Amino acid sequence: MIKKIAHVIMSIFFDMSKYGETRNIYYPQDLTEHYNMEIAHSELDGVYVAAHYKDISYTIEAYKYRSDRQHVWEYVDLLARIVEKYDLLSYDGVVLVSVPMHWSRYMIRWFNHIDLLTSWLSRRLGVDKIKPIWASWSRRQSKLTKIKRIKNREHAFTLKSGVVLPKTVILIDDIISTWSTANACAKILKDAGVERVYGVFVASNQ
Repeated sequence: MIKKIAHVIMSIFFDMSKYGETRNIYYPQDLTEHYNMEIAHSELDGVYVAAHYKDISYTIEAYKYRSDRQHVWEYVDLLARIVEKYDLLSYDGVVLVSVPMHWSRYMIRWFNHIDLLTSWLSRRLGVDKIKPIWASWSRRQSKLTKIKRIKNREHAFTLKSGVVLPKTVILIDDIISTWSTANACAKILKDAGVERVYGVFVASNQ
């Protein structure tokens, strides 16, 4: 019942008939191999990146900052392709977790772009999603230097109480840059008993 209500509400904002269509979309360069050479000092067990930011910057800025929800289908396609290509669903009980957004940013946008993307990716892949992490207020990462970004994320997330966690999590976010956000979320999850955390990202802006 809840899913039906959500479907109706979401259909107000964009054309739900697009879901499930076969579309001839442009697939940019997969940057996964580059990033998986850099995970030695990361909390992540794997990093999977669908595109370079410069290749899709216009659509991702429209989606993230101007609430142009039609682009969610492009990113669902990109991330589903990455998850399937690298066989990330081969683990029993794997779930999707979106990097959380602080409520103040939601109030500005009235739109959680990562949660929406994760919800439709969950439907596309037939995999459950959970929301085990709270976001505390922190400064916007895009305005900070690399060192300040890492410091900014040190206490930015906390684990919700009473959440049953799986052994394997696929962490979803739009952009990876300094790793600080993904690492902070992965550490929270691993400290709580998750064995493997794989980060799957739409784009890299490094």
